[in-house]
Amino acid sequence: MRAYSSRLALAAVLALILSGCGGSNNKPSTSINVTMTDFTYSPNVFTVPMGQQISFRAQNNGAVAHSFIIMQAGHEIKDHFTDADKANVYWEQAEVDPGQSAQASFAAPAQPGTYQIVCGNGGHVEAGMVAKLVVVPGQ
Repeated sequence: MRAYSSRLALAAVLALILSGCGGSNNKPSTSINVTMTDFTYSPNVFTVPMGQQISFRAQNNGAVAHSFIIMQAGHEIKDHFTDADKANVYWEQAEVDPGQSAQASFAAPAQPGTYQIVCGNGGHVEAGMVAKLVVVPGQ
């Protein structure tokens, strides 16, 4: 009976761990729905088909304003976002105030690859507010 209980507990723990893995869906979507908090994007990986029109919706559940900036291919912010980095922005959703939401649309990059997403507000990249846009060939 004890071995059965141990296996049952182990199975429950494994199921819980695996259910947590289900949140990152690598299937391409033409919609991005993101929740911004202090200082994360949730989810933090978005997969979109290249060249397609993407609908974007952001909800800021944080205590401060946040932005959603997709950098051009090959440009990655390592320390902090500066005015010089603005020349390398692919697409930007301007600041979304706390408790507010924003909707927009944009064309996904025409080249497949991984594009960095950052919050352009001072100190937010340093605090870890980064994500990835994965662009894949259309289906």
